[in-house]
Amino acid sequence: MHSSPSSPPLDAARDAAQACLAALAAAPALPLRQVSPRRALGAMAGSLQTGPGAANAIRVVRAEVTHRHDDAWNVTASASAWPLRYGADKPLLYLCRPASVQALSGVLVDARERGIVCSDAETQSSRWPKGVQPALPAWLAAQHNCMPFDPATGEEVRAILRAALETLYVEQQPGYYYLAIHDADAVAAPLSDADAAAASLGMYRVSPLSPEPCRVRLCGAGTMLAVVADAARLLQEDWDIAAQVWSCPSYTRLARDAQAAEQWNLCHPRAIPRLAHVRRCLDDSAAPVIAVTGYGQHIAGQIGGHVRGRFIAVGADAMMEVSAPWLAVTALKALADDGALPLQFVEYALRRYALV
Repeated sequence: MHSSPSSPPLDAARDAAQACLAALAAAPALPLRQVSPRRALGAMAGSLQTGPGAANAIRVVRAEVTHRHDDAWNVTASASAWPLRYGADKPLLYLCRPASVQALSGVLVDARERGIVCSDAETQSSRWPKGVQPALPAWLAAQHNCMPFDPATGEEVRAILRAALETLYVEQQPGYYYLAIHDADAVAAPLSDADAAAASLGMYRVSPLSPEPCRVRLCGAGTMLAVVADAARLLQEDWDIAAQVWSCPSYTRLARDAQAAEQWNLCHPRAIPRLAHVRRCLDDSAAPVIAVTGYGQHIAGQIGGHVRGRFIAVGADAMMEVSAPWLAVTALKALADDGALPLQFVEYALRRYALV
């Protein structure tokens, strides 16, 4: 697994990854800003296997994923990842549906914990948040050779896929990326190069710059980004409160980056301090931050210690429903607790949205 960087398999993988990167930089066959991450990923996988310049430059493996005739994930796939045991000459893209740590571990054994693992488990009906057992996201966050993401849009998927190819196969860093893929169509503006880079680091701002001072910051990942955006709209329309909206495809990456920056600053007290990405994004204000995830709230809570001002994590294990009205009330309560508005606003909001 850890061959010399000059060995032929790694050189071949690097060349294949660069071909894939060039293909992903071109205009997509589907308008990624208007389709679900699952459909966008299927379109990208298909183009990487058949498109000019990148034909057959990536090994796509489907593991126990049934599909319809018109399914965007219906792309040519190897029967298994066993060929990787005899040569890692191409990047690996796994399309799978593991709902438990045990199921994902089986995929990783097959892939030798190397490659880009994409799970659409949340597209299946399940009693668990996002279609997976609660232990799975916590386990992923604890695996330091894994970089887990929960993209909200097709544009985010492309940005993360490009970052994964660059990191794993061009720079030859060990480990694997994990993407939780949902199938809800998401309309989003095309990502600038700066926003795409920021998304691969864990977060970027969705709401445009405004001359009006921001009073609260709302962060969302995956399908929760749309809920967060609706909450920001309610705050503006009903309460005249300006809210920034941030997409956070990876709370885990943000937390690890912040911890690494703190450790480096501790060990280099005379050097210019390093600033973590989450602090570069949020340190310009002490306004409350509400971070929302479709997993348990501890996933979003990973960044709490690295944020100025009041911080609230909201997840699928919250006592109340994770909805736009409840998030708007949560934001109003945070502002009231900071003394930024009367507590009566919270009482009015609870009655207005029929939450009590």
